[in-house]
Amino acid sequence: MASARIQRFRCLYDVTVEFDSLTVMIGANGSGKSSVLHALSWFFAGGALDPEDLSGCDPDATVSVSVTFSDLSDADRKVLESYGTGETATFWRTWSLQDGMKLTGRGVAFPPFEAIRAITGQVDLRKAYTEYRASNDGLGLPPVTSGPLAIAAMKEWETKNSGLLQTATTSATHLFGFVGGPRLAGRFDFVFVPAVLDADQQTHDARGTLLARLLERSTANRGRIDERFSKLNEDVSSQILEIFEEEHKGALRQLSDRVTAALQTYIEDASISLQMRPPEFKVPALGVDMRVADGGVETDVGRQGNGFQRALLIATLQELALVETEDVPPGIFLAIEEPELYQHPAQARHFERVLAELAHHEERVIQVALATHSPYFIDPGQYVRLRRFRKHRGPVEYPTTEVTSATIEGVAKRLTGIVDETEVARRMNITLRRTLSEAVFAQAVLVVEGVSDSALLAGIADRDGGFDGIGVAIVQTNGKTLIPIVWTILAELGIPTYTVFDGDRGIEARMRLAGKAEGDIRDAATETVRRNRMLLRLLGASEEDWPDTHADATYAVFGDTPEAEFEANWSAMMAMARALAIQEGDKRDKPEDAYRQAAREVPGEVPEFGRRVVQGVKALR
Repeated sequence: MASARIQRFRCLYDVTVEFDSLTVMIGANGSGKSSVLHALSWFFAGGALDPEDLSGCDPDATVSVSVTFSDLSDADRKVLESYGTGETATFWRTWSLQDGMKLTGRGVAFPPFEAIRAITGQVDLRKAYTEYRASNDGLGLPPVTSGPLAIAAMKEWETKNSGLLQTATTSATHLFGFVGGPRLAGRFDFVFVPAVLDADQQTHDARGTLLARLLERSTANRGRIDERFSKLNEDVSSQILEIFEEEHKGALRQLSDRVTAALQTYIEDASISLQMRPPEFKVPALGVDMRVADGGVETDVGRQGNGFQRALLIATLQELALVETEDVPPGIFLAIEEPELYQHPAQARHFERVLAELAHHEERVIQVALATHSPYFIDPGQYVRLRRFRKHRGPVEYPTTEVTSATIEGVAKRLTGIVDETEVARRMNITLRRTLSEAVFAQAVLVVEGVSDSALLAGIADRDGGFDGIGVAIVQTNGKTLIPIVWTILAELGIPTYTVFDGDRGIEARMRLAGKAEGDIRDAATETVRRNRMLLRLLGASEEDWPDTHADATYAVFGDTPEAEFEANWSAMMAMARALAIQEGDKRDKPEDAYRQAAREVPGEVPEFGRRVVQGVKALR
């Protein structure tokens, strides 16, 4: 599945989502992540919608979900017929209160046939076909006696006359199983695990459950089974007929004679006979029950805990994706809502690795899409997987959803001349995995160099409610080197970012005080100037070698270091921080816990610089 466009479904007014092998959808509650998965589920499974499913509850609205498939195999094209002639195949499922549900696809067709196919009544369709056949006898169309036979005849004619076909949007009902078998499902298997899913129900072999689907895709030789059942049916039916003849033949003959005698009193030459109908022995379907044992105690699934049940669903889902088939295996799309549900951290991390491995299977086409709120399912090195959902005001009276993503090309363009694009993933995985994984869920992000910046600014924010309650995350990059990478990824995802860095004006004096060689001091100063200018350029500011302390709308600079800035302008706070560190036995050069507590609790006014930074961060939300 390459992409899906969803219109007027629940909170989604008009949203297009592109899918990778693994797609991770993030965003605030109510932003539309889960609605995308439910819309896809409806696209594949069908069924009538409720008026509440209409965007804005507009009774005149038409829900439309279109899905585009790409990288079609020969087996796909054979099933899709005229819909799979190009590089991609697109299908629509629509529904409205007035017109009900329709299924269409973009393929190739003979234009005159499209008007006939559009006729809803089977009798009228057959009549239209017959009239067209009579007036175009040179086409060699066969006579038909019903609407379905007319549709079949037109399809067969198109197969034999492909040179006369043109691109068209045609009914695709037969591919979804309403006429004949579910042919689309045979090539594109969609499996949806919503957040609320009854594990006990899904592990019974009822139609459509995970267990039933797993059994259907088992490695059993269906042809051999059918052959054996046919032989059994023949043998058993023969034996049943033999018993019937022995036990009932004479009685039926006598009964026939009596009824015939009674009938002939009315009609002289009439007679009846009672003949045994050959019995049909129906072989029952295989029934399978799942029982579970935990610690040697066996129970049914419904009597296990939530965590166990969720783990069982995950294991079944995993096996469903990997089970071998006799034919060319279909592509599988696993859609999982809140995969972190009931999972402890270690198990959640393991599940993330399993899903990533499934999505990059060497022999099977498996796509995975997640709607999550958990950093355990975020790999910063694979930022291209992320789709960030957020509400915004659209062309209608109610909020709609915008989807943003980061591309390798977009990141490389922003970082040209600043960071080599080949270094991005490596640097993020080494130092930023945890902090950036959390930041992508934020309403706004404060990016700082290190622990002192983070602690002091967080302490100032704590004086007025803090950052957590308003959805602001802090990312520490441990130096200037990684600030461009973090800023660029967040900018590509559309996450508002406030950046704070140190100008390090006093770096030469500090190095001399530490006894460093003059050559090393000159090199460090040159590198600091380069990075200062680089960051200012990236942030859209005028480049300077040694910028002064100041706070702008989206970034701020400490002229030297946070400690130097606050020592000069908020000495009472720094003194309190040192006292708290001594009291707690914290001998670190930068005791961030003491910094934050002091910035939060010291009496008096916060310096203007610190106040402006915190206000600037909050204003980005």
